[in-house]
Order: sequence, then structure tokens, then C-alpha cells
Amino acid sequence: MRLPTVAKAVLGLIGAALIFFGVAFLGAAIAVALLPRLGVAGSAAVTGLILLLPPCIWGVAAAFRDPDSLPRRSEPTVENAVVALLSRLAREKPLLAVLGATLFGAAEVLLSRKK
Repeated sequence: MRLPTVAKAVLGLIGAALIFFGVAFLGAAIAVALLPRLGVAGSAAVTGLILLLPPCIWGVAAAFRDPDSLPRRSEPTVENAVVALLSRLAREKPLLAVLGATLFGAAEVLLSRKK
């Protein structure tokens, strides 16, 4: 099943919101579980440490990783991004792609005329 680009964007936003709220509720649950032993400030500090430490360790490890061990990819450029966007548009909406090509062609003719 192929989804349009807008539907993929909406699903991505929903997924990001689920992750955000899931981490927030996980943090609240950890803080409430630690509350009787550590108090409000202590449980908040330990919860923050538990949720913040793994991404910080990963970031430091990624920063000091040898770049030669990583697989090589071509440099992303604006031209490549535009071509990818236009090709996706042409696959999903061919009539809109033809209309856009017509408008770009007309603009090229008008802008390249000698005055």
C-alpha cells in the first residue's frame, strides 16, 4: 500500500508525538516510584539522569567515532533533494507534474529571451 506524502508526514508527526508522550509518562512513572525514597527533588533529578544519560553517552561515542569506519555516502545537495521531490511528485500526481513542467518551460522561454 502506497501512502501519499502528506499522509506519511501526518503519520510521522503522530509517531513523534507518541514517542514524546511515552517518554514523558515513563519519566513521570519513574519519578513517582522514586518519590517515597528520595523526595520530590531527588526523584526528579534521578529520573532526569536516567532519561538523559543514555542519549548523552551515545552522542559522545558518535562524536569520537572514527569517520573512516563509517560507510561512505554521497553528499546531499539541494539539487538532489529537489530532483527527489519532483520525481516523487511526478509518480504520485502525473498531471500536476506535466503542468509544472509546462510552467517551468514557459518561464525559461520568457527569461532567456534577448531584450
